[in-house]
Amino acid sequence: MPLIKNPSNIDSLLFSTGRLRTGRVGPAGVYTKATGTGASAAVANTAGLFMTINAGTAASSTGKVGYLDPTVSQMTASLGLIDYSRRIRFSIGGQMGMASTNSVIRIVFGGTGSATDAPLAGVNGLTAKGFGAEFALQSGVIQSRLIGFDSSYLTPTSYTTLTNGFGLASSDTRFFGVVIESDGKGNIYLYAADSQTTPIINIGQTPLLTLTGGPTNSTSSNRNGPEVHCSNSSSLPTSSPSAIFQSTFWLLDVQ
Repeated sequence: MPLIKNPSNIDSLLFSTGRLRTGRVGPAGVYTKATGTGASAAVANTAGLFMTINAGTAASSTGKVGYLDPTVSQMTASLGLIDYSRRIRFSIGGQMGMASTNSVIRIVFGGTGSATDAPLAGVNGLTAKGFGAEFALQSGVIQSRLIGFDSSYLTPTSYTTLTNGFGLASSDTRFFGVVIESDGKGNIYLYAADSQTTPIINIGQTPLLTLTGGPTNSTSSNRNGPEVHCSNSSSLPTSSPSAIFQSTFWLLDVQ
């Protein structure tokens, strides 16, 4: 994960996925946590994949990968505080596989950290100040919605209606690309394009979804993010694989 500060081409890097093969950095470390039968979470450069997460096959099973203070000097007001008054843009690409209609994938800032399991599917995806996106199977297509938390959990947006979404049911052969933004003024944006069979995806710079009322300051002590979850609900998954996430890269821009 490179941090790029004020380069002239930052937008082209954020919105054109599949062209970067980069590592990750996190001054305070990366963490993984998995609970339940078949659940797993790993961070390693294997076959071009930097992050692989599986929700497993059991009810209430979860897997997640997260980062502590990935850009301490740029994103935090001080160590341990994410400064949401800054403009934060997060771009990530890879593959998703979902067959269960009661499972979820999330990408969030303000996650639950290294010691606590990811929230289950079907419950609020954030429990502290933060923002992010949820991905779920909708009529055979993986679609996304925005979530946020300021003084309380915000009502999520509707799901996107992309033709091929971020992947198709039971398959992880399509590539997705997404940018999630918190503009520092309480607005949260989702940028995306239809998944496709090749990894190079050009994401439009007009938001597909907007959620207002997001965080605007650094009063939260939560320092966990980005954090990626694959979670089942408290019931058995409706099918397998329930939720799988594989990332080829991610890129963070903080202004």
